[in-house]
Amino acid sequence: MTTVNEVATVAELTAQVRHLAARADLQDLVFRYATACDHSDVATLQGIFAPDARAKYGKDEPLVGAEDIVTWLAAATRPTVWGHHFINPYAVDVRGDRADVLAYLLSHQVFEADLDAVTMMTSRYQLQCVRTASGWQITQLDLTVGWFEVRTADQALLP
Repeated sequence: MTTVNEVATVAELTAQVRHLAARADLQDLVFRYATACDHSDVATLQGIFAPDARAKYGKDEPLVGAEDIVTWLAAATRPTVWGHHFINPYAVDVRGDRADVLAYLLSHQVFEADLDAVTMMTSRYQLQCVRTASGWQITQLDLTVGWFEVRTADQALLP
């Protein structure tokens, strides 16, 4: 026979597991976003943003709607021959079917226009997300750039 304390414990554990699963799913969402940016993966990006999502990338004009965001990202990443978004979700605040995520980014990109230059950027992402029938999606993305620089080196010297 189950006691009241055992029921409460099962309910608490169930709630904790759900919370941890949501955190893991949100971290996966952030990692999928970064990987999709690195590979200019438009199909994945389309599923990451809610249809009415909003995004603000640094000093660029705000974007409204998943289609506009994905189109902007595709254009921004098209000339990239190599990219790496090293991204870490630092804080995940889950409130039922809504969540806020704070992630820090160190990114490197090499563009086809100059294969001897790497563009480096440190940034902070503030994301608002919603849980949908198909999983978590981003509803608001705000990117604040902390530092941006270009470094050059003769890549012919690499093995």
